[in-house]
Amino acid sequence: MGKPLFRKNGRRQELTESGEQLLGFARRMLELNDEAVLTVRGTGLHGKVRLGVPQDFADSWLPQTLALFTSAHPKVQLDILVGQSDRLLQLLRNGALDLALTFGDDGGLSSQLIATLPVYWYANATWEFPEREPLPLLVLEQPCMFRQSAIDALDRAGCSWRIVLSGTSVSALWAAAKAGLGLVARTAIHIPDGVACLDGRFGLPKLNAAPLHLVRSSTRGDMAIEDLAGLMVNAVDSHVL
Repeated sequence: MGKPLFRKNGRRQELTESGEQLLGFARRMLELNDEAVLTVRGTGLHGKVRLGVPQDFADSWLPQTLALFTSAHPKVQLDILVGQSDRLLQLLRNGALDLALTFGDDGGLSSQLIATLPVYWYANATWEFPEREPLPLLVLEQPCMFRQSAIDALDRAGCSWRIVLSGTSVSALWAAAKAGLGLVARTAIHIPDGVACLDGRFGLPKLNAAPLHLVRSSTRGDMAIEDLAGLMVNAVDSHVL
């Protein structure tokens, strides 16, 4: 390219401005390649693909990925289920889903670790640390790795806490956070307006990263499922890296 694409930052290599520009072009080229391949081989495929995803992805880049899949596979019916990872794994075991993105353990199923995502503390941008009071937590119902990770981190740090809200929807957690009711432990995949990252503030303990798996059902395998799996991996690479 005639210009440096990386620069050294301590022990790490990071992209220069030219490197970031080239990376953007490379991603667009790969997306165009994927679209061409999918369209050519997908027009004759029939059937149904059942996909499960956590709400974080459904609220962010998933619609674009699904639009690409359905455009390339016009005769394939796509069923989407949004839910917590543990429920998605159970549905995969029962043969009710073909493919799912899940946080945490893969449940012993056929899976591919596609990312390890940092987990941060979030709250209303004007949230104030409660002096001499337990930290208010906003969590999903058990089982939930983010809930357990937050509780374990606070316990290790000797911080007292209390659960203010326990719900079944990530949207409910964000709504409560925007209202100033407490803290949410989550990845940065989809952060709504009015919520700020609090890592490095108030002495909050560091949270363990969340492994993200692409998990397949053992009962089915066909080209349409593999095509969607490839699109999901590419989408995660594009938005996370």
